Amino acid sequence: MTILKGTNENFFTLIKEGITLAYFSNPESEECQTTRTNLEALEKNIGKDIKVVEINGKEEKNVVKKFPVNILPTLILFKNGKIVKSKIGGQPKSQLTQFMSPFI
Repeated sequence: MTILKGTNENFFTLIKEGITLAYFSNPESEECQTTRTNLEALEKNIGKDIKVVEINGKEEKNVVKKFPVNILPTLILFKNGKIVKSKIGGQPKSQLTQFMSPFI
């Protein structure tokens, strides 16, 4: 799994089709770094079923302000561009798996 970089220019195209996990983060935050590491560790479980897109909340403010993102990290799961569910805060692998389980 490759974690794609979401920007104001590409984000809405990336979430338009299929299942996408948007990971709104602050790369300087230890909690965000840990969550990213846990997402990378789930690569074999996620496979190609779910795209993972990381949005730097400090740089991509135009994307962030369009969604209910007040705390970093925030995870939002999209299906064909529509929000399915979201989760706030750092997540251990078990919680990430549970969060995505209906789509894996």
